Amino acid sequence: MILFNDDITRIKALSCKKNIDKNTKIYVHRNHSFEMTGNVINAFLNFSDIEADFIYSSYDDSLTFTNDMEDADLHILWLDLERYDKNRVTDFVQEKTAELRTLTKSPVLLALLGLKNNDIKINTTDVYTVSIDDIVAPLGEKAFDIEKEPVSGTRLSAKASVKIAQYLGLKIIPSVLKPSLKAIVVDLDNTLYKGIIGEDGIENVSANNKLQKKLIEFKEQGFLLCIASKNEEQDAKALFEKRKDFVLKWQDFTSVRINWNSKADNIEKIAGDLNIGVDAMLFIDDNIAEIESVKASIPDIKTILATSEDDVLRYLNLYPGLMKKSISKEDALRSDDLKANKERAELSKKLSKEEYFKKLEMKIELTLNDRENINRITELLNKTNQFILSYRRYNLSQVEELLSSKDACIVTARMSDKLSDSGIIAILIARKDRVTAVVDELTFSCRALGRNIEDIVISKMLKMSADYLKTTGDIKIDYQKGPRNTPALNWLTNFVKEELKEKGTVSYTLPAEIKTFGLNIKEFCNVI
Repeated sequence: MILFNDDITRIKALSCKKNIDKNTKIYVHRNHSFEMTGNVINAFLNFSDIEADFIYSSYDDSLTFTNDMEDADLHILWLDLERYDKNRVTDFVQEKTAELRTLTKSPVLLALLGLKNNDIKINTTDVYTVSIDDIVAPLGEKAFDIEKEPVSGTRLSAKASVKIAQYLGLKIIPSVLKPSLKAIVVDLDNTLYKGIIGEDGIENVSANNKLQKKLIEFKEQGFLLCIASKNEEQDAKALFEKRKDFVLKWQDFTSVRINWNSKADNIEKIAGDLNIGVDAMLFIDDNIAEIESVKASIPDIKTILATSEDDVLRYLNLYPGLMKKSISKEDALRSDDLKANKERAELSKKLSKEEYFKKLEMKIELTLNDRENINRITELLNKTNQFILSYRRYNLSQVEELLSSKDACIVTARMSDKLSDSGIIAILIARKDRVTAVVDELTFSCRALGRNIEDIVISKMLKMSADYLKTTGDIKIDYQKGPRNTPALNWLTNFVKEELKEKGTVSYTLPAEIKTFGLNIKEFCNVI
């Protein structure tokens, strides 16, 4: 974890460089030099399996954009605001950001030096702002090297450039370009607290409350907290009940596996509880042997070795995938919804569909072009992996464009029952090809699977999109096999009764009547 060190140097960072084919293109629009940061940033990006090719504009205070930028995956506005009239700088940045937004559908990162009191607010979609001053603040006077500015092209020092590369390369850019993690799995002994319950006793362990507070912050952002520990579960429960000084409470954890089984086995069971992939999980443990054993069994999992509370906090502050671009209503609902899944699963074994829907008082709301939830739509399209058909990833600007198109539509499904409100659980994107409706993408939230509603809800969504687009005949559904979307492809095979290839399009004939088995479904249209 050298890359996460506070005192990381350029040489140490470059020693961690991996051999990764360039897979990302980043366009830097600038009025001061980015090269000292750009020359080392890939060492940090490599941690997230990103290797970026940077394209630089000329030094231009006026920011004259060209028309050759459309294929960039990310645009960075790298600006020293002290080069502008302080009375005009806010309007200027807002104007240029709006202009750039019209020229590209890719996300835009404003990396601003001289940003005072975060007084530049950008309301444009898919635009994110970071203060360079905040990043380099720990360096004090060493953050700047005014004497070398005529040569280097920036008043930032070489040391500051590495610090910026670390922050942008580990935390910011991966969070903009990749889906966030979903769950944080923690050990107990010598991780959430100092000491061992079985040896020191409940009263004698010492709470790592700075870490516990940080985990609560992640929970409030929608990350799921879980426990995988070798202990007696009754002792762990008693610990959280008796230690009132603990910031974390037993109910803060969505899934708990406390036993003497292997950590890898428990983590895989937790992934099953949450219905997520293990690559969307971060595991924190103080025992290097446990970390290595888990990584050997689950190569895709992310891990942090808890050498000390301060070390874990430093890693968490920079770890890729732990910064959300936005927080939706569904983030707050997720943990309670997953806990309720156990009760739903038991009921589904005992009751018929009609009885199941009636018992749970299940309700579905289908909405056409739900503009109010554009952030949740974008989030679900980018983070769903198990139930996704085409792996087309849409950024916020592209979703906005689809919502405004006359020849395309987005249908969302929201679910609730007497146990919990699940929020938006499914998204269908369809377009009109002459007289035919074509489904470009279909996603279904993993935590909503297994409730006997997929066929019903998706059939209704297909009909709603076909009616809006005024199409006739069979509906075409695009698909392709990906690393983890077997559940979605198995569903599609059964749905259309057709064997699938690696990639292709299948046809589906809507029935004259869609059987709902008493499921309460309401339809809403937000078309302007």
